[in-house]
Amino acid sequence: MNGRGVFISVSAITVLSAIYIFHSPSTPSLNMSESKSTTAASGLEWKLSQISQNPPSMLVTLKNNSPSPFTLLKWGTPLDSHASNTGVFKVVDADTGEEINTDFIKVNRMMPPSREEVVTIAPGTEEATEVVFNKPWMPEKKPAKYKVKAEGAFTGIWDKYGDDVKENDLEAYTSSPFNGQKFTSNEAVMIVS
Repeated sequence: MNGRGVFISVSAITVLSAIYIFHSPSTPSLNMSESKSTTAASGLEWKLSQISQNPPSMLVTLKNNSPSPFTLLKWGTPLDSHASNTGVFKVVDADTGEEINTDFIKVNRMMPPSREEVVTIAPGTEEATEVVFNKPWMPEKKPAKYKVKAEGAFTGIWDKYGDDVKENDLEAYTSSPFNGQKFTSNEAVMIVS
């Protein structure tokens, strides 16, 4: 191949690469509002609402508005049984705007994840759990009002039913299609009495 042929080949590869980069899908942007939440797994919506003032408790609901099912590993999400101590929730004093310094714990997980750590949300359904904020890191001030929201990243999530998530999928959960994709919930007011 002569010099001109090499130049044309390199130019063509450069142009095609630029077109691919500019037209390839990028990480979805996240829009957060008071009333809705978003996640990169299109159609999943996190919602927080208070269900008790003493002890202060929030109902965490994950709704699937998508036509596809989603099966997710609970670890690192608001559905995780350790969620209130692992940094999933951001708690801010509503009067002062001061963020509450939470004490995070490091959780040692059994590998591979068990089936009890996985939940499937079929299209049009939701999964909910109660989270109690009576932890030692919560201020003792009463009455009090806080703004609470959940945010983080999925550690394992598949766009299929749980029966279709095989043991080797669980073992390689970090290779799941939406692993590392961020999520956020609405911001809810929590009153402590």
